Amino acid sequence: MSFHTTRMKANSRRPALPHRLVSAPVLALAVLASGCIPAPPPVEETPPVLRPHAAPATPAPTPPPEPTDWRDAPITPGDWHWSAANGRSTASFAGGRLELQCNLATRALTMFVRSGNARANAVMTVSTTSGTHALPAQPQAGGFAAALPAGSPAADAMAFSRGRFAVTLAGEQTLYIPSWTEVSRAIEDCR
Repeated sequence: MSFHTTRMKANSRRPALPHRLVSAPVLALAVLASGCIPAPPPVEETPPVLRPHAAPATPAPTPPPEPTDWRDAPITPGDWHWSAANGRSTASFAGGRLELQCNLATRALTMFVRSGNARANAVMTVSTTSGTHALPAQPQAGGFAAALPAGSPAADAMAFSRGRFAVTLAGEQTLYIPSWTEVSRAIEDCR
């Protein structure tokens, strides 16, 4: 039972139209209207025009400048290998570009740098983190050799150099060599 005696205006009890009846005329109008829009004209494809043109000339790459400090230079590519044969303990870097060789019988240590330039005597400079050492180098077949006494400060400096050392020979590219254990092995075998 309701306390309202009259019918409320906000809540009229008229049944609502089903959605399908309302949307059917709207849908029909949309379908008719879409038929009125003309289709876009087909696009004609034209073949691309090939024009001959000169490619811009690329300059030759310039080599990187020599570093001002040898400790900033990139390491020379290669690895160390140690071997013992024919009474010699040999540490060889980059396929023999640099060798430290100990003659076990005489305890003589020799540093050999492979070089394509055969010339008169030269000076081999070894730069390490503890200092620079100039070694007289004699030409030999395929390069230059410098003799080091077994207790040479230059040998100790190469063995204990932090990370790398550099070997310079006039007229040759400087070698920036990693200071690996093979260096110490060849040096220690001569002591």
